[in-house]
Order: sequence, then C-alpha cells, then structure tokens
Amino acid sequence: MAIALDTLAYARRLREAGFSETQAEGQARALAEAMTDTLATKQDLSELEARMNAGFAAAKRDVRELEIHMDARFAQVDTRLTEFERHVETRFSEQVAVLDGRLADLERRVTVRMLAGIAVVSALVKLL
Repeated sequence: MAIALDTLAYARRLREAGFSETQAEGQARALAEAMTDTLATKQDLSELEARMNAGFAAAKRDVRELEIHMDARFAQVDTRLTEFERHVETRFSEQVAVLDGRLADLERRVTVRMLAGIAVVSALVKLL
C-alpha cells in the first residue's frame, strides 16, 4: 500500500521556501518515490504481524507435536529399560544360582578329598 503524500502541497511549500519550480517538483517526486518504495504503512505492519503470529502459532504447534512425540518415545525407552533391567536381574539370579551350585559341589569335592587325605594320613600313622 502506498504512503499518502500530497506532492503538490509539498512542492508548493518548497517553492515558498525558495526552491525553484524544477527543484521543488523534483524533490517532491523523489520523496514520493522513496516513501512509496521503502516505508511501511500501518496496513503493511498489520499484515506482517498477522503473518508472524501465524508463523509463531505454527511453530508452537510443531513444538507441541514434537513434545508429544518425544514423550511417547521416552515412555517406550523407559519401558524397554525396565524390561531390560528385569531380564538382567533374572539372568544375574540364574547365574548366582549356577555359581552357588558349583561352589557347593566344589566344597563337597574338597571336603571328600580332605577326608580321604586325612584317612590316608591316619592309616600311614597307624602303620608306622
């Protein structure tokens, strides 16, 4: 939208201030072109504000959708971690049970060997 500028009134004031007719009209045309091409009107600013508000609203929606998606993904990860922890705990318990069994077996074997050794030493002592 163009800026309202009364170029005739502006040129008249310039002539009254001592500018020549050519200078006043040239100045008025130059100012009108500069204002038309470079200055924003209230409507321009309102349209820009509306576009920016729409952009921010879209960005907020996108962020909210991303938050929802990330919350769901984190919930999935939490579930998987919980399942993994249970699995590790189960496997650890199984391995502890296996090791306890092996340790008990080893203790029995050591005890039997010690008793056999003591029996052998006792027999040797009686023979001597």
